[in-house]
Amino acid sequence: MKGPFFRARALSAAGIPKIDAHVHTNLTDGASSFEAYARRARDLDLEAIAFTEHTDDNSMWYDDYLALRPRIQDIAAPTKVYFGAEVKLADPSGALSLGQDRIRQLDFIVGVLHRYPDGDGGYVSLESLSPAEAQELDYTLSKALLTNPLVDVWGHPGGVYAKYFGAYRESWLRELVALAVKEGKVVEINTNARYRSVFKVVLEECLARDCLVSLGSDAHHVAELGEAPRFLEQSRREHS
Repeated sequence: MKGPFFRARALSAAGIPKIDAHVHTNLTDGASSFEAYARRARDLDLEAIAFTEHTDDNSMWYDDYLALRPRIQDIAAPTKVYFGAEVKLADPSGALSLGQDRIRQLDFIVGVLHRYPDGDGGYVSLESLSPAEAQELDYTLSKALLTNPLVDVWGHPGGVYAKYFGAYRESWLRELVALAVKEGKVVEINTNARYRSVFKVVLEECLARDCLVSLGSDAHHVAELGEAPRFLEQSRREHS
């Protein structure tokens, strides 16, 4: 694993690291090109960016994605560029939707819940779940994800539940951050508005533990690049 990761307490230091380690292009569900992001990262004087395309074993473009690295790094220089992948939990056992052969070619893996796998190759309908049922399922599946040794970064912690149901049970969310640290995972500080109901708790717990963190905006358009350090810097000024 290699990536633009740092200790959480750097977020309370003099300057927020100018990093955006969660970026999606028009190769998958984003709206902007690799080249546009690289130029924008350079113009913003970002220290580093990381592309984290939604990837699984059916991604036919995978080799082309990896082949882009040298050219995009040249365009973005001196900003450092990393190529990772956002990979979803595929089974309640903790298995991912991307195999080890592909994983080894990437800088790092962001393991996430997108939907809740049902164990039969499909996903549980969110509409069929009460908030209490969804919360318990999210908690259980998150533990399975975090104990998978192939996961490097825990992406948008509590994010699926937050997006569809709201605030996460605080004690459980703190327990999951503790598990992530115990398992040697990097915890993502994701500033996207979809996940604001869990943002404060995740940030507080990471700061208390001074664990390794990844800072990401979850950008899907070049205009969103660098939003994560901007948001944190603004929040710090407002509460200082």
